[in-house]
Amino acid sequence: MKKQLLAAAVASLCVTAWAENPPSDSMKTSPHSTPPTSAAASVQNDENQLELKLKDVQNRADYAKVLQSNGYRISATNDDEPDYLEYEVVKGDKSYEVQLSFDDGASKATKIDVAGNLWRADSTEKMLKDPQYKNPNAMIVDPDARYSDRPHMQAWTDEKDQLEKVLTPKQTVDAYKKTLEQRGYEITSVNDREADYVEYEIVKGDNSYEVQIDLDPTTKLGKEVDVTSNLWEAESTDRTKEANEDAQAQR
Repeated sequence: MKKQLLAAAVASLCVTAWAENPPSDSMKTSPHSTPPTSAAASVQNDENQLELKLKDVQNRADYAKVLQSNGYRISATNDDEPDYLEYEVVKGDKSYEVQLSFDDGASKATKIDVAGNLWRADSTEKMLKDPQYKNPNAMIVDPDARYSDRPHMQAWTDEKDQLEKVLTPKQTVDAYKKTLEQRGYEITSVNDREADYVEYEIVKGDNSYEVQIDLDPTTKLGKEVDVTSNLWEAESTDRTKEANEDAQAQR
């Protein structure tokens, strides 16, 4: 694919604005488009560098200090158990999930993973939009781990695989759109639309994906379809997810 970026577990990061009008069949291509590979490589490099810094920490209580001393703001604590600690952190216009595992009562993490956020806490969203934002309340652990990627990832991956199975090659763009709508997805952004390539952002509930379709410019039929995570969500995608979450909370 032209614009394949990172593995599906990499989370979405909201950095570029999208038009105020909701997407429609007649919409123009979004000014938000998947960033070049160099931007994705920069994100991956930041994750690797942070993991290296955290590997030098000897005590559990010091991980937060090292994050802050390296310019990361802790925006949420998704989980805090004897064998596992998980933070959401923000630096500039990017957010990450820091996952720390502690085996057998160890005070030094036995496994460290830094990844993007597919499910971001409200405080993380606010920090990304406002560099001056500070949580007015004391930070507490989310008792339900609602925004931790771990409990969500299997269902997210299963749905991704199912989408790729039904979005088979040799279909028209309209057929792909109809299939997405039948599965309950809303197309929230058209990131790219060319003779040989179309890219959509889609949302259902609080899940979003990026659908990348390589087209035969002669027949206008799909040659290859990839479904991936959104590293950079359009603002319209972000708004739709927030509206869905609010509707769910009111039920």
